[in-house]
Amino acid sequence: MLQDDGFAIITCPDLQSVAALIAEDKLLDPAYVSPAGPITPLDILFGHRASMERGNLYMAHHVGFTQKVLAGTLRSAGFGAVATIRRPNKFDLWAFAMKQAVSEGDLRATAQRYLAQPVR
Repeated sequence: MLQDDGFAIITCPDLQSVAALIAEDKLLDPAYVSPAGPITPLDILFGHRASMERGNLYMAHHVGFTQKVLAGTLRSAGFGAVATIRRPNKFDLWAFAMKQAVSEGDLRATAQRYLAQPVR
């Protein structure tokens, strides 16, 4: 539950950039190397397999988004203002969603205070 002036920051895998790797038949090739080791498109889609094998089932992914679907889902959930960032080279999406509708300028200015990358 958010107060009227509240906001949410969400990050999740970008299925569009992951799907591009899968379309290139790179399902099990490392997309990048994290502190936990190599991460493949399969890990990004369904969760980090090595962590889940150790019993950390919270690493399982149960839903995924593209930028368009994430923004639409937040709007249909009642958020009045939504800004998203897609970073294909990092295979992630970011969203900054405010409960109340605000101008585009106010949305961008508020989001910039909390996010390290430019908001579109």
